[in-house]
Amino acid sequence: MVRSVRRRTTSRLWLVGGALFMAAAYLGWRLYDLQVVQADRLQAEARTQRSRVVVPDQPRLTITDRNGVALAIDEPVYDVYAHPRLLKEQAKRLAERRALKQSGTDREAIVSRLTKQIHEQLLSDMAQALAGPMGRSESDVLARLRSPRTVQLARGVSQAAHDQVLSLGFEGLEFNTRRRRAYPDKENSASVVGFVNYDGQGQGGIEQTYQKRLQVRLPDYRLPSNGFGQPLPAEFPAELLSDANSESLALTIDTRLQRSVRLALEAGVKQHSASRGAAIVLDPRTGEVLALSVTPAYDNNRYSEYATARFKNWAVSDLYEPGSTFKPINVAIALDAGVIQPNTTIYDTGSVQFGRYRISNFDHKARGRLSVTEVLKFSNNIGMIRLMQRVKPGAYYDRLKDLSITRRSGIDLPGETGGILTNKRQFVDYPVQAATVAFGQGIALTPLQLLRLHAAIANGGTLLEPRIVRALLDRDGKTLWQPSLSEPRRVFTEKTTREVRSMMTRVVQESSNKSAQVPGYRVAGKTGTAQKANIGGRGYLAGKKMTSFVGYLPAEAPQFVVLVVLDEPKSANAFGGTTAAPVVHDICLELIAYRGLAPSHPAELEAVRAAQAASTTLR
Repeated sequence: MVRSVRRRTTSRLWLVGGALFMAAAYLGWRLYDLQVVQADRLQAEARTQRSRVVVPDQPRLTITDRNGVALAIDEPVYDVYAHPRLLKEQAKRLAERRALKQSGTDREAIVSRLTKQIHEQLLSDMAQALAGPMGRSESDVLARLRSPRTVQLARGVSQAAHDQVLSLGFEGLEFNTRRRRAYPDKENSASVVGFVNYDGQGQGGIEQTYQKRLQVRLPDYRLPSNGFGQPLPAEFPAELLSDANSESLALTIDTRLQRSVRLALEAGVKQHSASRGAAIVLDPRTGEVLALSVTPAYDNNRYSEYATARFKNWAVSDLYEPGSTFKPINVAIALDAGVIQPNTTIYDTGSVQFGRYRISNFDHKARGRLSVTEVLKFSNNIGMIRLMQRVKPGAYYDRLKDLSITRRSGIDLPGETGGILTNKRQFVDYPVQAATVAFGQGIALTPLQLLRLHAAIANGGTLLEPRIVRALLDRDGKTLWQPSLSEPRRVFTEKTTREVRSMMTRVVQESSNKSAQVPGYRVAGKTGTAQKANIGGRGYLAGKKMTSFVGYLPAEAPQFVVLVVLDEPKSANAFGGTTAAPVVHDICLELIAYRGLAPSHPAELEAVRAAQAASTTLR
């Protein structure tokens, strides 16, 4: 029996020993597995638990004018949150300190009473102090502070408001920083720059056209964090802390000139009760757009407050029949074809019949024998028809197509539309088609496309692609990239353009309406008054018109071409010479000061100044 007990004891010892050995072996294997086999994976998991992924705001490049003046920038803004629980804790701490100075046996009741009083006073003080910086009413802020949970007080608070709130020293507030697109030039350049929506997508203007180039793509980062899950600032990578916005996209416009053009245009639209207006200033030597304004405008900082129709830059997107401002283009075509000369004359009968269509001059007068210059001066429709009938219809059509009328100009702005011209068969087979195009109707272009053609006459005959972006620049102003442009193409001879400019100069100087004349200088120009086409239908809108004026300054060697178009002016006697020409005159005065142009006829300028001085003295 003793031997049997010993056997059982020995067996148990072996079992226990074996179990301990196996446990030790398993622990050893697990230790080896954790320390050696899985070491890299576990270390990575540990780092993950002590870090958090930071998704940085995606910045955008600054947009500037030609002189480096900021038109679109990224600025820091703050979303402000309040933590009511922390405010209650603050009130309780203050109450406990005050309770120490008060006598009484029930200290807990005293603390509770003081906590309520202090909490109410704290909420009232905060609501009063935060209402202004948060852009809310005092009652609204107070209601939010009474929330039992974390609540947003404001969104997109400025840096100045953020600093003001911080200086107040309130507890329980949290500021989440993000970037916001801001537009210092506001409505002055909104039609060119556009805006960025809440999703960071460019809408309209350069912001839309160059969305990919303007967006700076920063990767997500995993950064070490503290016990509260907040990233450690000392561990931030340099690219998150440095200025990622060191490059800028420079435009061709000049904000000072843009403002002058906008104010002149707005004054003209208001004076003549027009529904809208457009004004463009182009350098005909380079194709650079120096100013482009449409009205009514909008403030791109507050785009959500406007109807979407305001966002359209109709100077590049909307087609219209240019009317008489297209006549100089036709004269250039006829001169280039060799079918007329500057001294050519025609006989104006006042009207002409094409089948069932009768076309008349705008004033229904017949002026008899007219020179080419007089045809332009009197804006004579019948005279233009007779001149262009000397060009074979097929050749006339081919020249119009050669001028890229039906193609987009290539400007770096969204929504551009190509012009409209009937097909060649209709143009050749139906003489009335060519007849209407001769005086600028039956053909449709955008204001920018028309001005591009006039720029070719102003610069000696070269058709240039208009551009509004100069270059991508680094911090030091070095060019990193420039947009590619189509090759300049000669479309008129230099002799032809010189003759047309001479005629247009005489048109302005000899006009009975002197609204486009600038004393001491010569402006080449042409008025335009056209019926307004019925969009989506046939014919024209009764009583509706588009008035315009195109001018070259200085006429001898143009540095600027200017076009102003007013849509549906409602003032009495509304024509291009009475509505748009005065606006171009005012813009020309600004251009003279802007470029410092010396007068070509100084004696004339001095005479005007002397007369003005004498008039002032008499008063």
